[in-house]
Amino acid sequence: MATHRRTLLAATAALAAPLLRPALAQPRRFVIISHAVHRNVLTTGPGGDSTAEWRRRTGMDIEWLTFGVEAVHERLYREAQLSQGGVNACFMLERYGGPHIAPLFEDLQPYQQAEPIENPDEISPSMVAAHTYRGRQVGLPFRHATHGFFTNKALMRERGVEQMPESFEEIIALAERMTFFRPDGSRVAGYTLSMDDPSALMDVIRAHGGDFITRDYRFVADQPQAVAALVLLRDWYRRGVLPRNVMTFKTEEVITAMQQGRAALTNQPFGRIVNYNDRRASRFPGEITVANIPMMQSVAGQKGALVPAKTSVWAMGIPRNAPDKRLAWSFIREMSSVENTIRAAVNGNGPVRMSAYDDPRVRELAPYADLERRALPTAALTLPGFEQAGRAMDIFMEEVQRAMLGQSEPQAAMRAAKGRIEPLLPS
Repeated sequence: MATHRRTLLAATAALAAPLLRPALAQPRRFVIISHAVHRNVLTTGPGGDSTAEWRRRTGMDIEWLTFGVEAVHERLYREAQLSQGGVNACFMLERYGGPHIAPLFEDLQPYQQAEPIENPDEISPSMVAAHTYRGRQVGLPFRHATHGFFTNKALMRERGVEQMPESFEEIIALAERMTFFRPDGSRVAGYTLSMDDPSALMDVIRAHGGDFITRDYRFVADQPQAVAALVLLRDWYRRGVLPRNVMTFKTEEVITAMQQGRAALTNQPFGRIVNYNDRRASRFPGEITVANIPMMQSVAGQKGALVPAKTSVWAMGIPRNAPDKRLAWSFIREMSSVENTIRAAVNGNGPVRMSAYDDPRVRELAPYADLERRALPTAALTLPGFEQAGRAMDIFMEEVQRAMLGQSEPQAAMRAAKGRIEPLLPS
């Protein structure tokens, strides 16, 4: 009798299982790991809440787990390795990716073939490639941060300068001219840049025709072009063209220096123009402008050629252990639509679709739209993603700072960096 009862219970459970699956496939919580900026541009601002219609239609409540850039990836990769995951979708930055993490995430190409996103050809192939490893596309581009060249027009007028530079040689001359003491005794550094990672340095190196690590994982910062850029930075530091405490500068310090007029020029993401001209924080609201970064004329052979400006690309992905992958794809698909790309751009996102730059809502809030669009076709990542990318960047910055401080000659510093970094590169 007991055996018969167990058999009956098992049969009943088997019959009930299909009825339970739809409920299990539609959990009330939809968990996303991201940086706070992704939540903000999708939910807050004049562009409205892009997630509202998707939440209404699916009945989902979104739980945003937001962290700092590095912590996003630490938490995400830890969650993605669990046998049973609780994260539905995620946002990833290319520099923390690489072939080593690709098996932890769904290949989005089959999803795209079955239920394609709107106008996929609009998204730059180079942005897609930033999150594609050995043929596996683990992320759909959502946000980019591409660098422009910022100038303080008020300070330039004080120095009798009206002409904007058309080559990097002219930027060098301008930075030196803009290093001065104002009538009130305050000191202005001609140029400033963030030094916590190589992203800002890359624009200077590439303006000279150099690079750091190529897409095929070759270290090339020991070649003459990159070394020439490092010689310039060393000389700028010695002569005070860079702030005396620039070695400690992160993005926040660069923003403050530009807002307060302690520095006249910098290279940062185009969207920083909002921070620099913020009437609540800046001493020069409306006076700080942005342009494209020009190449060295001696390298490009002409004036006006653009530097392959540093860019970074955040993408949306699905962990392999996600509770409901089709639901996750429906979210990604909807957030990447043309309209939602525009709405997020109005909220401050760097749009990955070129058509967003033509929308009047974006153009009203982003006067630099044409400049940023012009930079995107040649924009380049700081370095390709790989497992030891963070360590490689730290080593590079250590050796750069040694050279700038005079503890090592620039060529010797880059030889040392090469010896330490090459063993970390994928074979």
